[in-house]
Amino acid sequence: MKVAAKVLIGACWALALSPAWPNAPAGESLTISIAAPGYWCPYACNSTQPLSGFAVDIARAALESEGHKVVYRNLPYDRALLEVRAGRVDAILPSFKGEAPDFVFPSYAVSQTEYCFYVSGDEPRRYDGLNSLKDIRFVATSGYTYGEEMDAYISDHQGERAILIGGEDVSNRLRELVRRGRVDALLDDRLLFESGQNRVGLVNAGCLDERHRGYLALSPEDRERSNAIAEAFDRGFKKIRKDGQLCGILENYGLGIDFVPDLNGEYC
Repeated sequence: MKVAAKVLIGACWALALSPAWPNAPAGESLTISIAAPGYWCPYACNSTQPLSGFAVDIARAALESEGHKVVYRNLPYDRALLEVRAGRVDAILPSFKGEAPDFVFPSYAVSQTEYCFYVSGDEPRRYDGLNSLKDIRFVATSGYTYGEEMDAYISDHQGERAILIGGEDVSNRLRELVRRGRVDALLDDRLLFESGQNRVGLVNAGCLDERHRGYLALSPEDRERSNAIAEAFDRGFKKIRKDGQLCGILENYGLGIDFVPDLNGEYC
């Protein structure tokens, strides 16, 4: 009885810890789960709305062209990283390689990001390199990477000149902190900020030099499955780029080719 009980308990633990989306034989259709914050529009939007976000639509179109099904859900970024790392969700997007270096990444990116500082309209100070931040207290989103230099600066000054917050509706919370004078500036994705409605009274105070490629970041829990999904995405990406579907997705959001790497006038 004790041996049988141990076997049963072990089986239960194995089931509990196994990925929520099991492997399928090679060539068979997979159901692929993707998570992203709903406030990342137009990259990733509310999953209940007609437009899911251009990065989500690119991933869905690429994977569906290979015969797979995509299920998209909204989660805060920090939570989504945990769920994907544990294998309970297949992927998060768009994610930078520096934010999840242990994840599996396709060759092709779904987006390209520029980060900028934003201040109140009556604030005269501007960003012009790290030295210009010595008298500026700013807020940014936790879990992100802003480039090697800025990440190091934030790490050295976190809680003093640099404050990180996470959770739901981060973008609007960043803006309210600046409006209320709790901080001098916020650091945010330029497209995300300038596509949002809650930006009145805030102006661009300068951008970081580095651009970041955003990827479909796949779980390291089952690398064989994730590698298969990454390869399917790359094949599908080339298909939808060649047939014009990728360009059509960007047009749905009023965006140009500069928001997706490896896309140029040859395709659009």
